[in-house]
Amino acid sequence: MNKKVICIDYGLKRIGVALSDDRGAIAFPRSFIINENLSNSAAKLKDIIIAENVSSVVVGMPIGLSGQQSSLSIETEKFIDEFKKTIENLLINDIPIITYDERFSTAQARRSLIDKDVNRKKRKQTIDSIAASFILQAYLDGINNNSI
Repeated sequence: MNKKVICIDYGLKRIGVALSDDRGAIAFPRSFIINENLSNSAAKLKDIIIAENVSSVVVGMPIGLSGQQSSLSIETEKFIDEFKKTIENLLINDIPIITYDERFSTAQARRSLIDKDVNRKKRKQTIDSIAASFILQAYLDGINNNSI
């Protein structure tokens, strides 16, 4: 049984994307998507889901340090609504969409890239998908250890 999971780190300019292996154990970053508009971005993600035979979707939810919604979490919810509309008429409309706390994922990704001496230009090109892979790995570890 395929347990491949995609993770989306929604951003106003770029959307980070990560995929798990078929067993749902290890997260790998993919190329980011330029966020031109909600419907185009949702359609590009739908294409990845179909091509990769994804069984579930994790969306990083940017919750504030106080646990309250932020302006970006409201935008992320709008994106999720648009994404659901994009896939509802397909055979993949029964794929669960799970939100997962993404606090500190971008900071963690930035620190990791700086520690590896990745230059600023390359960091900008990879940070969103690296953050998505950190979010996805945390989610996978949680479900595989039965702590989610």
